[in-house]
Amino acid sequence: MVDIKYFIYPSYDYDIYRELLENGIKYAYSFGDLNLGKVKVIGKGKTGIVALISSNRVIKIRRSDSPKETLELEAKIQQRAFPSSPKIYHYGKNFIIMDYIEGRKLRRNDRSYLIDLLKRAKYLEDVYIEHMELSRPWSNVIVSTERTYIIDYDSASFKEKPYNVTKILSAFKLNDIAKEYKLGKLDFDKIISILS
Repeated sequence: MVDIKYFIYPSYDYDIYRELLENGIKYAYSFGDLNLGKVKVIGKGKTGIVALISSNRVIKIRRSDSPKETLELEAKIQQRAFPSSPKIYHYGKNFIIMDYIEGRKLRRNDRSYLIDLLKRAKYLEDVYIEHMELSRPWSNVIVSTERTYIIDYDSASFKEKPYNVTKILSAFKLNDIAKEYKLGKLDFDKIISILS
């Protein structure tokens, strides 16, 4: 295990470090495919990095140069997104602790998980979440042995009429079905029936 201060990126920030320590987060594992100076991480984006803190938990730590002042709204949206998303256990201004999902990113044109992914996207619509990155699901979907998980709620928002299913269908070049669904001419169960 490595001192959590080495996971504060791109430069050390005392306020982030203090909040992590105050919440009992002192260490993380140097684990993952991405190098971050002295440590390895699972993920790195514009607002945070993701590191392993136990065999079944990860932490997203807000980057010290993040355009967002806090991760709290992202955490609240992701909490509502569960079970389409990894479960959140604790969060603060500068961190989110959630389930570690062992798996791989969705591959382009991999339709073997399409039905499951569409059901996860529909659940987000049912709870009024618009995930802004689902037009490129291979960047924001993890495939485990059993199912899919939609990740990265950084740019997600609450919306009265979200279109997550349409984005997934379009990403898989099912544009006619996407258009009919968006116009209300085709209901979700019929889409599942057509694709099954």
